[in-house]
Amino acid sequence: MDLKKRLIFFTRSIRMLVFLFVLSQYLFVRNRYQAAQVIPVLAALGVFYVLLDRIVFKVPEKRFKPVAMGLMLLEILLVSLFIYFTRSSPILDLDFLFALPIANIAIWFGLKEGMAYGVISCVAYTFTLFVSGRLAWTGNEGEFVSRYFFFLLIPFLMGYLSDFTERESEEKARRTVELTALSGFATVFDSTLVESKVHANLSTAISRSINPDVILVFRFDEEGENLVVAASSGVSDTESSLSIPADYGMAGSVLKAKEPLLVGDTDAEQDYRQLLESQRIRSAIYAPMKWREEAYGVVFAGKQMRGSFSENDLNLLSALSVQAALAIHNSRLYSDLEDRIGELHAIFEIDKAITSAIDLETVLQQIVQMSIGLLDAKISSIMLLDEESNELVIAAAHGLSESYIRKGPIKVGESIAGRVIQEGRPIAVEDIIDDPRHAYSDQARIEGLHSLLSVPLSLKDRVIGVLNIYTDETHSFTPHEINLFTSLASQAAIAIENARLFESLEEIYIEVITALASAIDARDSYTHGHSHRVTEYAVAIAEDIQLNPAEVDIIRNASILHDVGKIGIKEDILKKPGRLTEDERKEMEYHPFIGTKILQSVKLLEPVLPLVYHHHEWVDGTGYPDGLKGEDIPLGARIIAVADAFESMTSDRPYRKALPLDEAFGELRRCSGRQFDSEIVQVFMKLAEAGKLDLEWSQSRVITLTDRFGRA
Repeated sequence: MDLKKRLIFFTRSIRMLVFLFVLSQYLFVRNRYQAAQVIPVLAALGVFYVLLDRIVFKVPEKRFKPVAMGLMLLEILLVSLFIYFTRSSPILDLDFLFALPIANIAIWFGLKEGMAYGVISCVAYTFTLFVSGRLAWTGNEGEFVSRYFFFLLIPFLMGYLSDFTERESEEKARRTVELTALSGFATVFDSTLVESKVHANLSTAISRSINPDVILVFRFDEEGENLVVAASSGVSDTESSLSIPADYGMAGSVLKAKEPLLVGDTDAEQDYRQLLESQRIRSAIYAPMKWREEAYGVVFAGKQMRGSFSENDLNLLSALSVQAALAIHNSRLYSDLEDRIGELHAIFEIDKAITSAIDLETVLQQIVQMSIGLLDAKISSIMLLDEESNELVIAAAHGLSESYIRKGPIKVGESIAGRVIQEGRPIAVEDIIDDPRHAYSDQARIEGLHSLLSVPLSLKDRVIGVLNIYTDETHSFTPHEINLFTSLASQAAIAIENARLFESLEEIYIEVITALASAIDARDSYTHGHSHRVTEYAVAIAEDIQLNPAEVDIIRNASILHDVGKIGIKEDILKKPGRLTEDERKEMEYHPFIGTKILQSVKLLEPVLPLVYHHHEWVDGTGYPDGLKGEDIPLGARIIAVADAFESMTSDRPYRKALPLDEAFGELRRCSGRQFDSEIVQVFMKLAEAGKLDLEWSQSRVITLTDRFGRA
């Protein structure tokens, strides 16, 4: 409207020129008129021309049209009066003053209003001539027709130009608004990578841009068979959770054609289906959320009045839907990327965990636990191949009952797992209960198993087992999931093989160590069988004080290996018949350290090391190598100290003969609380008195040291 007000500056200039022209004519012929009539009208017309723009500019926007139309009627009246009062000697072309209000109205308000004022001016002009007595058609027809034609041509041209300018201005403003809206909403869409937020932002964008009564943003469900409402506006709570088939009504047609659709009158469309009960929609727009050739859903906007939407609304909604589809596409790509990164991180952590473990049982348990976490399943198992029997046996499982685990081995080629071994490739089964290849359908039904993915544990040249993952609901395993678990199985196979190799190496290493211990005992006849007898005494004490089996096994192994460090002591010191010198004694006291260094390379023997290292500590703190005292000395080391001392006292040595049992018992009592743990000594004495210890040495008591292992 401000632009139209500014046009007054142009029309005011024309008015002033015309007024000066009229005034100059009047001055030349003023003696022909009654001044009392003409001068007031002429003055009013001049004042009107001067004040017109000032009045219009001060009128509020909402009152501009009625005020402007009233002013133009006033101008027509003043011109009519001026023509009437100058009827005796008409001023040349004075009647063309009617064109000014007509032009203003046409410019300000358009063709329709301009033509109306053109007609009013024609009527006013005709009436003025009639009352003035000048209406004589004979000989003046051309003049009258030219005036009427001019009065109607002016509003037609000016009105058409005004309407065209108005439309261009409105279109430009609309385009500006649309582009601003699209730019703003594009920023909003790009700022989120969460699909649900994209739907909500799309609903908000539609509401702000085309202001419909109802908005429904549909997305596909997980199966892709139905459309469900992801975001909405103007509907009830029940309608906001609406679900329809993907091919239903016009929404289905739009999805199929992947083109937007404008419905001006829903009652005239056979394919239209009223989706809402809360209100009746009479006009609607549908637009697919499409990016390239992929459709992610459909948008519905409706109003209760017919013909409420334009092509511009359709184009805007379509553009917003495309932006939303692109945002959804990006959000899914981002989600997939996050999933891949998470999976890669999980695979890395799994690889790090299972390859860092060296105990086979631990490795197997870690694999089944991590495979469950990777797919968010509930049940997993590992079956290893026994190459001698050519059978698969469950070696580790999570979520399976004991009865299912003990169902028996599977031959290669039998059931699903057997086929995986035979074919060397993964097999995915959506329903193992109804699959004829599965050998244990009844047990699977009892366990509540539905879908199965079985992948081979493959090394370069052979398959060593299978990794199974089960779901308790029907699940269709995707190629990505199959590839993911195949990668996990490859890592698992390497970890299992490494654990097996490590166990074999440890067994070999232990055999070497125990052979060394036997070699120490065999270096002379005095110490032959010493470690075995110490082991018998120590184990008896440990069992009597009710240590658990694992702790007993640690003490057993530590007792066998407690003197392995003597392999590094000079033989002349070990066999010296007399008292050792200070330097020789210090060298002899170094053997716990040597033994610990020899054994620390074997991870299985880690619990043994403190007992081997500290079995010569005294409870009063005067022992070696660290001078520990009391309960700071490991319990196993205190037990071995008593057993070692008693066996040494009751055996022949190069520097003395074996003590009688009574003297050996007396020495234990005397050193109890100073060198030995008094409670351990009491337990040992009790066992000896009860005849539970074989205190007489014989060759038959010498056993193979390796036989003592395998129980840890």
